[in-house]
Amino acid sequence: MSDDLVGQVKARSPRRLLDDLVPITRALAGHGRPRPEIELMLMTGASMRGRFVGLGDDRDGMIVVVQVGGTPSEPSVAFVRVDLVVAVIVPDASLLVRGPAPDQPIPSKLELARLAAARADVVSTKLGHAVTVTITAEVDDDGRRAIAKLLPLLVEVLGLIAGDDMGKQALAPITTIECGAGSTGEVGRHGNALVVRAPKLLTEAYSRESLRAQIEKIL
Repeated sequence: MSDDLVGQVKARSPRRLLDDLVPITRALAGHGRPRPEIELMLMTGASMRGRFVGLGDDRDGMIVVVQVGGTPSEPSVAFVRVDLVVAVIVPDASLLVRGPAPDQPIPSKLELARLAAARADVVSTKLGHAVTVTITAEVDDDGRRAIAKLLPLLVEVLGLIAGDDMGKQALAPITTIECGAGSTGEVGRHGNALVVRAPKLLTEAYSRESLRAQIEKIL
């Protein structure tokens, strides 16, 4: 991806921009990270700066909620009618281009290989037969970080599926788990191999339920 982030920002109306910030905000908040900072320019000429919380429907129209101060336990929040907003300033426009990425440290290739080997032992125990866990050869920094984040969730989900006889039987043919990464998550199967692509972006991150549903769909 080009380093010219400004050139990659798409023109959006204030309402569309606020809509696009909703999943970004949900992903950041869900991982304990600060919500996006924004500044609203209003029809009255006034401006309001704070952290975007979300959008809501009211009898008088759509409302944007902004945290303008306070503390996490006692936040100060403003409620503004969206039809009064004429412009939205986003100080960190990279979120609109790249989306939020996990903030965990980036593991080296060797560290990731060790993690995969350790998880393979756990999965083998849960499934009752030998399983190897491999990492796609060509994976960048964000990909390695995403895979490291996915591995413990993947082990947990496979254990849940194998928790009953039907699930264990469905997983019996799986002898290899191939982990990679992409802009979105993907689960597939090639013979005895379960192929899982970890999403690099927090907005696309798997939950326990969504990953289980994707795996069970192809078993």
